[in-house]
Amino acid sequence: MSRKEEILKTARRLFNESNTQAVTTNHIAKAMAISPGNLHYHYKNREEIIRLLYRQMREEMTLSITELPQTLEELREHQKLLIGIQWEYRFFFREMLFLFSRDAILEKQYIADNLAHRKRIGITVHSFVDNGDLEVLDENIFEYIVDSILMSWQFYTSYMQTLGRPLSMKSVEEAVQYINNAMLPFQKKKYHQ
Repeated sequence: MSRKEEILKTARRLFNESNTQAVTTNHIAKAMAISPGNLHYHYKNREEIIRLLYRQMREEMTLSITELPQTLEELREHQKLLIGIQWEYRFFFREMLFLFSRDAILEKQYIADNLAHRKRIGITVHSFVDNGDLEVLDENIFEYIVDSILMSWQFYTSYMQTLGRPLSMKSVEEAVQYINNAMLPFQKKKYHQ
C-alpha cells in the first residue's frame, strides 16, 4: 500500500470513529506516526482527503448501465455489497450536508453524481416493471419509488441520529430493508417475504 493510500485509509478510519470536524490532518499524521509535513506533501488539506474518499466510495458503489440489476433478486445481491461500502464510508452519510456546507466543490460533484445515480435507479426500476417484478401503473408512483430508494439510501443514517439511535451495521441493513419495503406494495406475490 502506498503512503497516499495509507493516509486515505487512516483518515477514513478516524473520520468513522469520530467526525471530520474533530479529525485534523495533524491527527491523521499522528495516527500514522508521520510528520504533518509528510502528510501535506501528499494532500493539501482535509477537504482534498474527503473528496478523494468520496470518489473512492462512488467508484466502489457505482455500476455501469449494463451492470444494473435487472431483477429484484439481483438487486438484493447488489444491496449486500452496498451495505458494506456504506459502512466503510459511514462518516460521509452521517455528515453529508455539513461537508457540503464546508466544500462547494464536493457539493457540486455530489449533485452531479447524485443526478446520474437517480437516473440509474430509474432505469433499474423500469427493468423491474418491464420484466414483471413490479407493477407500477402511474408515473407519479414510479417517481415516488425512485425518490424513496434514493432518499433512504442517502439519509437513513441521519434519520437514525435524529432518533438517538447509535449507528451500526444493523442500521445500514435497516436502510436496505426500508428500500425493499418501499417497493413491496408494487411487487408480484412471488417476491413477498
